[in-house]
Amino acid sequence: MSHRTVTPMQPGQIATEAGADTLRGELLSAHAVRCGDLWFATASVYSDGAAEIELSCRYDAEGGQWASHAYFYSFERATTALREYEASGELPEGE
Repeated sequence: MSHRTVTPMQPGQIATEAGADTLRGELLSAHAVRCGDLWFATASVYSDGAAEIELSCRYDAEGGQWASHAYFYSFERATTALREYEASGELPEGE
């Protein structure tokens, strides 16, 4: 597995337009974005501009893994899913 630069975000930051812009920009730059043990986002961006965004939520430090994962094919839908997750504690189903 290759090592990516991980950009940290704070809880609630994704709810702002600036936070959404940060997420998109970092993922387009092949960086990962992490909000503590709440969520982690990575993306595979293809030459035709399509993207597959993986969201992982609820990190279990003891087990060393994320409890749930979902995949999205638009930055807008991934951002909405993270906003919903932070508000409700439930990760919406992926696309």
